[in-house]
Amino acid sequence: MKAAAPSLADRARELQRLAAVGSIRRKAAGVLAVAVDTTRTAAGARRILTTHPLPTEIRDAAVKLLDELTTPEEQPPCPE
Repeated sequence: MKAAAPSLADRARELQRLAAVGSIRRKAAGVLAVAVDTTRTAAGARRILTTHPLPTEIRDAAVKLLDELTTPEEQPPCPE
């Protein structure tokens, strides 16, 4: 049986764990994890991030992280 892919919230928590203690990135990743856990979707998390009163720098960083986590990575072309 294939293991389930980590959820968006799990990935945000991992970014939080890896970020420097006290950094904006760490705070933003924590906020993002809570937003995704609360809404269950990237669209819902984005809505919460734009409407909930947050410091601008944390909001901007959380939205940037959400974009990073939801944008598919480009795959290199397959060699022929």
